[in-house]
Amino acid sequence: MHKRRKTRELCMKILYAYRFQNNEGDIIQFLNKFKELSPDENFKEIDEEYLKRLLIGVVQNQTLIDSLIEKYSKDWPLNRIPMVELELMRIAVYELLFEKEIPISVAIDEAVDLSSIFGVEKAPSFVNGILGSIAANEVKRE
Repeated sequence: MHKRRKTRELCMKILYAYRFQNNEGDIIQFLNKFKELSPDENFKEIDEEYLKRLLIGVVQNQTLIDSLIEKYSKDWPLNRIPMVELELMRIAVYELLFEKEIPISVAIDEAVDLSSIFGVEKAPSFVNGILGSIAANEVKRE
């Protein structure tokens, strides 16, 4: 598995745990605690600097990211979207908006692929539809 994919997968797991615990604290402190409590996760197989950038970026920009997801999820308020799919979309939207070196198609495909592994049955088409709409209407790249 590609290093960035493993990084996104781990990012989703950490954000899931962070939100599940209703944590409002520093995300990097939470990451360090997660590392201590999750010896099975192989941090050597990921891009740790990119992981930190994703975690900080998603948490700091959550209001903007969530407003875009909610805008394009039509009749699905955020509290009805399963947490796995929501965290994967948050990561992808962050990448679409702020990580200009990541191709749009890669950000979307990674989220869709991970949602097919970790999400509910219809997650991939749901995630793809929302991210595709955000990319088409909100992402400005040269």
